[in-house]
This record gives sequence, C-alpha cells and structure tokens, in this order.
Amino acid sequence: MVFKITLIGLLAGVLGTGLGGVLSGIFKKKIDKCIDFFMGLAGGIMLAVVVFDLMKEAIDLKGIWITVIATFLGVITTMLIKENLDMSQDQKSGYLIFLSIMLHNLPEGLAIGSSFVSATQLGWTLALVIGIHNIPEGLATALSLAGTNMKTSKIILYTVIAGVPMGIGSFLGVYFAGNFNSLIGIFLSIAAGTMLYVVLEEILPRTKNIFCIIGFLVGTIIVYCV
Repeated sequence: MVFKITLIGLLAGVLGTGLGGVLSGIFKKKIDKCIDFFMGLAGGIMLAVVVFDLMKEAIDLKGIWITVIATFLGVITTMLIKENLDMSQDQKSGYLIFLSIMLHNLPEGLAIGSSFVSATQLGWTLALVIGIHNIPEGLATALSLAGTNMKTSKIILYTVIAGVPMGIGSFLGVYFAGNFNSLIGIFLSIAAGTMLYVVLEEILPRTKNIFCIIGFLVGTIIVYCV
C-alpha cells in the first residue's frame, strides 16, 4: 500500500513537470526572440500558483499569521541561497526556479499521501489534479533554464528531477499521515515565499515590455484553468 501510493505520487510529479519540460523544447530554438514573453509566462505561472493555490490553502490550514510568517521565512531562505550561488545571473534565476518547484512539490506529495489514507477516491482525484497542475510548473522551470542556453535534454532531466520530491512527500504523507497533516500548511507557505521571491526579484525586473505582460497574463490563465 505504501509503495503503491508513493509510486502514484512520484508519477504525478515526474510526468507533470517532465511534460512541461518536453513542451519547452518546442520553443527552445526561438527562446532568444521570445524571451520577454516566456519570462512573463513563467512569472505568471509561478505567481498564480502562489496566490491561487499555495497561500490560499495554507491560510485555510494554518491561518493568516502563520502563513505570512512562514512565507517570509521562505523569502529569506531563498535570498540567502541566491547570495551563496557561485554562478551567472541567468543561471541563478533558472536554478532558483528549479529549487522552488522542488520545494513546492514536497507538500503536494504530503497532501496526496495523506489523502489516500483518509479516502482512496480523494487520493486518486488529488493525484490527477496535481499531476495536470504540474505541467505549467515544469514549463516555467524549463523556459527559465532555456534562457541560459542549456541543452534541451538536460532541461528535460531537470524538470523530471523537480517532480521527484512529490514521490518523497507521498511516502511521508501515507507513512506518517497523522503527524504530517499539521505541517502541510507551513510547507506550502515556505514554498510560496520561495516562488514569490523568484518572481519579484529574478523574473519580472528583467523584462519590462508589453510581451512580458502578455506572457504574464497567459501564464495566469493557464494556472487558473488547470
């Protein structure tokens, strides 16, 4: 039972973010011409995930004050990681997005695992929804890494790896369901802070034209629809 649920969570994460990475390969050759649109798209996707999903769910679970404090902790942690990364600015942005998606996927895995414990049908539904939801997140990761001229095969590998924590979270969720339920809201808040910092500090300041705005709005619509 534990192995089965862990595998379901792993597939929901890896297939979702991995498919986003594969889709990014379509745009890779034109990334230089469309970088503003794509960066706006990535920013829209990530910020919509923060507002529509992470913080909303965290507030429902832990309340506004704990959510705000944990979100700020995520911001500070990400800022410290950035300051200690020894690489170019473009690489920092891509890897920070990658790390934030990984952090985001862990609590989603916890939710899948604990849901299976309470109701099997709920677990399956949540795994399907989160798997679909991970596609735009994988796309955001891939598009940001593509801006560093990274090989497409390596980008796809990174997006697949970004989904692995969901399998880990699913295992922890089903194995320690009762204990970890109380921490899911905090994990979601920290992930929200990580993604919020990346969008506001790394993505949006680099693009200031109409194509970025269009991409941002398209990314918001994508997350809202899935």
